[in-house]
Amino acid sequence: MQLKILGTQSPYNTAGHNCPGFLITDEDAKLMLDCGSGSHRMLNYPQDLENLNVILTHLHRDHYNDIYNLQYASFVFHNQGRVIKPVQVYMPATPPEIYKDISGEDNAYCEYSEIHKDRTLTVGKINITFLPVTHPMETYAVKISDGKSTIVYTSDTSWLSNQDISAFAKDADILISEASLLVSDGFPEVNSHLTAKQAALIAKQAGVKKLIITHFWPEKAPQQFVDEAKEYFENTFAANEGDIYDL
Repeated sequence: MQLKILGTQSPYNTAGHNCPGFLITDEDAKLMLDCGSGSHRMLNYPQDLENLNVILTHLHRDHYNDIYNLQYASFVFHNQGRVIKPVQVYMPATPPEIYKDISGEDNAYCEYSEIHKDRTLTVGKINITFLPVTHPMETYAVKISDGKSTIVYTSDTSWLSNQDISAFAKDADILISEASLLVSDGFPEVNSHLTAKQAALIAKQAGVKKLIITHFWPEKAPQQFVDEAKEYFENTFAANEGDIYDL
């Protein structure tokens, strides 16, 4: 598998930084985790639309805004005969009005279905499972494995889910964790997001090989989050747009 970072910032994108997005490829199979503002510009068109599967981990704008750009691109390239298979889009059923808005888009060459805790997906050689995590709306962590390597993505979550995520990510090669907050900024232990310290503690509990932190507040330098996390888990890296990890 290969992991490409498409977006690392929230709640808005700025020059050079997009909202959350990650592309995992394995031979012809392609899996995009989240589709935040600006992330779609990191794809190669139209080839990345063929055999593309998109998982929206939850329906907050910073994680799905660019799905509309991707939908329209699929529509145009399909009409040109350059995309043969519809893009597969998986997302939570709630909020229902957002699910309906996305899945009801006319100018799209996509198919849609719901994700839930008991669903398992197979994309090429990749097996995908889901874990509900604590957040203000229905949200899922995602585990991706090809039988040799494993990537786990926390999505947005709270320390209340730390034990569940640690078990879900046990011995993973890469844990991609949101780290929206800094302890030094005075945030309480239980919030709707994780501090960099908490992301590192989850990585340590899970015994993962590498921690990639993401979902940075735009006014803060990513290195601040890395410095905090490294106090608890040394093998920590900041997600950066365009970075590629081979597994």
